[in-house]
Amino acid sequence: MNFRGKLIVFTFLLLLSSPAAMAEALSAEDKVEATPLAPGLYLLEGGGGNVTASIGADGVLLIDDDMANMSDKLLSKLKELGGEAPRLIVNTHFHYDHSGGNAAFGPRATIIAASAVRDRLMTEQTLWRQKHPPVPRPGWPLLTFDRELQLHVNGHSVRVIHLPHAHTDGDTVVSFDDGKFVIAGDLYFAGMFPIFHREHDGSLQGLLQATEFLLKVTKPDGKVVPGHGPVTGRAELQAYAAMLRASIRTVRQGIRRHLTLEQIQKVGLPAICEPFSHGFATTEQWIAAIYKDMQADRRSSDPKQRRT
Repeated sequence: MNFRGKLIVFTFLLLLSSPAAMAEALSAEDKVEATPLAPGLYLLEGGGGNVTASIGADGVLLIDDDMANMSDKLLSKLKELGGEAPRLIVNTHFHYDHSGGNAAFGPRATIIAASAVRDRLMTEQTLWRQKHPPVPRPGWPLLTFDRELQLHVNGHSVRVIHLPHAHTDGDTVVSFDDGKFVIAGDLYFAGMFPIFHREHDGSLQGLLQATEFLLKVTKPDGKVVPGHGPVTGRAELQAYAAMLRASIRTVRQGIRRHLTLEQIQKVGLPAICEPFSHGFATTEQWIAAIYKDMQADRRSSDPKQRRT
C-alpha cells in the first residue's frame, strides 16, 4: 500500500477505532518496501514511521525500527538487501510506530537514543489517550545522550543530534555525510501539517526551531527523510518551514485581536498552507492545535492563572 492509500485508510480507521487497533489493522496487510537512497542506504516503508537502513561491512544501522508486529518483515527485507539483523539502532523518538521493533532487535543490537527516550520506554506512557506499558527490557536503549554523538558506519560519517521539546522531548535528527541525507523523524511530516505532543513535553515553538535547524544541516542538494511521507529535497522542507511560520503568525494575530478559535478557523490560513491540509490534520484541526498551544503558554506564564 502506498503512502497516500495508507493515509486514507488511517484517517478512516481513526474515526472507528483505537490507535492500537488502527495500527494493527494497517500493518497486518503491509509489506516492507525498499527505496535506494545511495549505495547501501535505503528508505524502508512498512506499517509505521519511515525507517532508514545503512547496510555494509560494519553491519546494519537502522534509524527507527517500525512497529512491533513488523519486525519479522523488516528483518526479511534487510536480508533480501544483503544485510542481517541490525547491529545498531537509533530511535528518533519513543513513539511506538518508530521504536516498536526495539524489543525484537534489542537482544542483538545496541539501541541508541536521547535520554528522554529511554526514560519513556522504561515507564508507562499515554499516547492518543491510550495507556502503553513499559517496553520489555531488551527494548531499552543501552547508549543514551543529551546533545550529540558521532557514528562512523559503513563509510558514512553519521551525526546524531538531540533536539528537545519539539514533536516530543526526545527527538533526534540523524545527518549522513554532512547533510547529504538527513533523517528527521516526526519533526517533519512531508507535505502535511505536523503533530506535536505537549503531553510528551513537545511544543510548537520547539518544532519550529527544530525545522530551522533541519534547514541549516541539510545541504542544498541534500535529501530529507521525514517520519511520515515521501523523501524530499531541501526546497520542500523550506516550504514546510514557511507554512509553520505563516500558521503561527496568523493564529497569533487572531489571538491578539481577541478572536475566538472558531473565528480564526473561519478566517483560515494563508494560501501557502493549503497544500498541507490533506494529511493527518485538516486546516481547522491544525489551527486548533496552534491556538490551544498558545493559550496554554499564556496561562502558564500568567501568575494569576497559575494560582487558579
